[in-house]
Amino acid sequence: MKFTAGSYRHILHLAIPIIIGAIAQNVILATDALFMAGVDAVSLDAVGLGGLYYNTLFVLGFGFSTGVQILIARRHGEKNLPAIGQVFNSSLQILMAMSLLLWAVMEVFSPTLLRLIIHSEAVYGQTIAFLDQRAWGIVFAFFGLAFRSLYIGVSSALVITLTTIITAVANVFFNYALIFGHFGFPALGISGSGMASSIAEAIGAVSFVGYMWYKGSAKEFSLFRDMKLKEAVIRQVSRIASPVMFQFFLSHAGWFVFFLVIERLGEQALAISVIIRIIYMFEMVPFWGFNAAANTVVSYLIGSGAGSGVMPSLRKVFLLSFGSSLVLIIPNLFFPEWIVGLAAGKALDAGFIANSVPTLQVISCSLVLFAWSMTYFSGVTGSGNTRFALLAESITIAIYVLFAWYVGSRPGAKVHEVWLTEVLYFLLLGLVSYWYMASGRWRRGSGV
Repeated sequence: MKFTAGSYRHILHLAIPIIIGAIAQNVILATDALFMAGVDAVSLDAVGLGGLYYNTLFVLGFGFSTGVQILIARRHGEKNLPAIGQVFNSSLQILMAMSLLLWAVMEVFSPTLLRLIIHSEAVYGQTIAFLDQRAWGIVFAFFGLAFRSLYIGVSSALVITLTTIITAVANVFFNYALIFGHFGFPALGISGSGMASSIAEAIGAVSFVGYMWYKGSAKEFSLFRDMKLKEAVIRQVSRIASPVMFQFFLSHAGWFVFFLVIERLGEQALAISVIIRIIYMFEMVPFWGFNAAANTVVSYLIGSGAGSGVMPSLRKVFLLSFGSSLVLIIPNLFFPEWIVGLAAGKALDAGFIANSVPTLQVISCSLVLFAWSMTYFSGVTGSGNTRFALLAESITIAIYVLFAWYVGSRPGAKVHEVWLTEVLYFLLLGLVSYWYMASGRWRRGSGV
């Protein structure tokens, strides 16, 4: 490396490309909703719920790949390059098997499951139409996740920026073409939105392969040379990655339940939350970059025998994240109507925008707590003790869901009151994570 591990330069070297890539990724997530906002409120609600449902399953792969990233960073710290290829090869096969299984689950069970939990008949029908075309994209998305874990793990995050921008541009183009029928494509409406995102995922997967060939990564890390599954490698990958996978799933399942609570408050409350979610996801972007950097830096430092640098590095990550949060919430506090209007577009009236402002103020508070809590929680997962991370997430999510359900079930409940659940979640998770890292329990070893 040309910089000291755990330094501000190292953190930014990892975080900035991921942040840029995350901006593009959020373009992908927001494009479906923004185009549907120009159609009608039912389509906006449907694409919001359909996207959340898809992401709840997608994060199984994302969580697994985060565990793989931790392992690869540890081997990189040990300078054990052949072992990186072994971890990648086994992980890719596991991710491909998972993606095919989840595709089948979405095709077979989604209509029955969503029929039970979506109250609006119109929203239900549109959600199924969206998922019919969105489901198959998960295969290409999981393929890309294997490469994401590899390149972040070896501190080569620039490719994440490049491939995600390519995917985002493709998604915008095909959404415009397939929803409204431009450039000779059929006008498919909400089905076209789902198809566009799946096509974009496929283009992103091809981009990763092209980058690998261009950079010679297959030779450097022995990728695809020995694809025979090795029991010892699978056991190690599963021990570290599986808890992260279920932790991410629980987190997003809680998020999905949260939106089901919102849906019970009415179509406008759900539409407000879909728009606020777009803003929330964009304003979280820097934190995801810093969190991924924290995962890699902590694992690399432990692997290279420099564990004493873990807490100082996490403090640096926190300061960068906290500074970002302060910058991001200023427009929320001083120009809230403009921010909501920018996300909502011209299709939604001034009354809708005014009703959204209190919820925007709530997420401004949660963003500050996010910067603190997720820095140290990323330290927990980066240390390799993913089972403790899963335990902490499980307890916190249980409280999160119960609190959201309680608040949302009260007569006359307001949408911004339910969103206060986010503040409680990050406060609790931050307290547990900071205690674990500050107490030094991560030094006891994790078998990575």
